[in-house]
Amino acid sequence: MKKYVIIPLILIIFTCIACDTKQKGPSHLTVGRKSLIVSGNAIEAVNTLVEAEKREEDKSEPRALLIIAYSYGLSQGTAKAQRVEAEYRKQRSERIAALNEAEMEKMLEILSERSVVQKDGFQALVEKGTDAAAILVKYYANATYPLIQKDIISTIEKIGSDAIDPLFEKIIDPQTSPTVKMNLIQVIGEIGDKKAIEKLNALDTTDYNDALKLTLYTTLYRLGESKHKSKILAGLTADEVEVRRAAAMAMSNLKNINTSGLITALNDTDSQVVADVVKSLAVHKTTAAVKPLINIFKTEHEQIAKKAVVSTLQSYAETGGELSKGWAGDLCFMIIDKEVTLPQDRLHILQILSHPTLVKRLKAVSKFRDIDTKLYDYLQTAEDSDSVKTGINNLLNSIRR
Repeated sequence: MKKYVIIPLILIIFTCIACDTKQKGPSHLTVGRKSLIVSGNAIEAVNTLVEAEKREEDKSEPRALLIIAYSYGLSQGTAKAQRVEAEYRKQRSERIAALNEAEMEKMLEILSERSVVQKDGFQALVEKGTDAAAILVKYYANATYPLIQKDIISTIEKIGSDAIDPLFEKIIDPQTSPTVKMNLIQVIGEIGDKKAIEKLNALDTTDYNDALKLTLYTTLYRLGESKHKSKILAGLTADEVEVRRAAAMAMSNLKNINTSGLITALNDTDSQVVADVVKSLAVHKTTAAVKPLINIFKTEHEQIAKKAVVSTLQSYAETGGELSKGWAGDLCFMIIDKEVTLPQDRLHILQILSHPTLVKRLKAVSKFRDIDTKLYDYLQTAEDSDSVKTGINNLLNSIRR
């Protein structure tokens, strides 16, 4: 009878011992992830995640985190400071080479959240090459992580020629939407590999809409087929807004074009078209564009167009010479004469005027146009936005120095 009592007791003892060996508190994986993503401590993260890799049944997450941690430790110099740089480089290289699909997908999941390690994680995927490109293209097409769509596209572009085949696989997929096809074809243009020309010309465009065809022509043009230039330019005056948008986006890539067509396109009713044409005028600079660009602040266009004007006019000021003459005072009087309704637009104008070249121009013309006094009077009597008031005060101080 005694041995029947002893056996259950032994089982209970073994069970208690087993339970006691289980990790108490947060897992190594949880601690390692927090050390890396939240604290940015690569050394601590690596030490903890190496242990997590041994313990976790699913190795994909600790291995994905380790690649990011090794990358971050190297880029920040902490690996060198701790005299583990050689080991980190070795581990990083071997682990990137061994990356499988599950681990790359886990990396994207981790990188979908903004953190200090994001840049280094994407760079590791760049170095993985074609296999990473296939994952990135798939996730981009599915819009799995909307907040990092631009980062995904940028990473594919950095992968370069090794991404061409995965891009074409998705482009010829009948399930891929026209919008995604358009964006992927643009990526091929950014990569700039002329080996893609033959594949682009072989695409079946039977079901392509006009905007998608124009995007295809633009990419072929960028890769060296100049014969498509006239078709691209004609898109600026198309009836369909999507075609005009595709054409406007292409304008920065065209060479030796008549800027009068771009200036006319600034009258388009679509803010996205106007924004891209404005950006192209930073490439195809002309003094004839200055007044039409300034007048966009008087319109009801969306901020995307007006922010583009800021950037383009700042580039004109930076270039100097004739491009920077004769319009700084006009911008000031747009504020003084209350021609600009939105405070945000007045801030845009002040941002342009803060450029050192334009401050010098204002100093020169202030005496005979009385800009200093009139701008001060406007500040005291008419402006109701605190942010704009601060901007005007800063500008006045710059002019008076």
